[in-house]
Amino acid sequence: MAYDFYWISGSPNAWRAMLALEYKGTPYVSHRLDPSKREHKTPEFLTLNPRGQVPVLNADGSTITESLAIMAFLERTYPTPPLFGETPAETGLIWQRIFEVVNYLRDPIETGVVRVISYGEAMKDPEATKTTASVATARLDWLEDMLAREPYLAGESASAADIATMPIIEMLARFGAKPDAITLALGFDDLGRTHPSIAAWLERLQTVRGYDAAYPPHWRNNKTISVGRREIKKALRPLAV
Repeated sequence: MAYDFYWISGSPNAWRAMLALEYKGTPYVSHRLDPSKREHKTPEFLTLNPRGQVPVLNADGSTITESLAIMAFLERTYPTPPLFGETPAETGLIWQRIFEVVNYLRDPIETGVVRVISYGEAMKDPEATKTTASVATARLDWLEDMLAREPYLAGESASAADIATMPIIEMLARFGAKPDAITLALGFDDLGRTHPSIAAWLERLQTVRGYDAAYPPHWRNNKTISVGRREIKKALRPLAV
């Protein structure tokens, strides 16, 4: 039986969970929600996640609402191919990297840069924007240094650490190329020049199984892309939780 997966195009958290589904080859039915219509705030969806956030995975009656929890669930259910390592040391390092990203890297990027640019607030206080961007740059330098020494965040092969981190950096690169970010010279519009190891890592991740299928469709200029799975747009209905 296929799982039900609810997501919004461009959500970093939904993206990482979808990529894990695709990487594992897990059968699922896709429910893409339209945030402009507030489909993630309907009473039906709120029965799945009272916070009104994506992603949500309904797995045979069990509802999981956090992206990392979804990834851990998939690892336990479908251990091959592994995402969280094969030895205790590998598993520990992968989780260490994930929490380093969540605790130190994500907020300066998502809140300090992406959200400010997305909401059109960057030019209201340029100096404040540059200050928050400098924090994001320092954390990005930490990632650059790590990837200059290893091809992936937890060693020689891609893992859950890379899948959890990649959407955050892709989002930064996308919004770092917006006009306001370029006007303020925030320095995120050419990662190949400023952070070549990160840029090379992103290119390597494009070859990971499921990358194309999980890539945000609205980033593809709204073109219809065949990704080898079903995408179903239908009215949400309450599901067992």
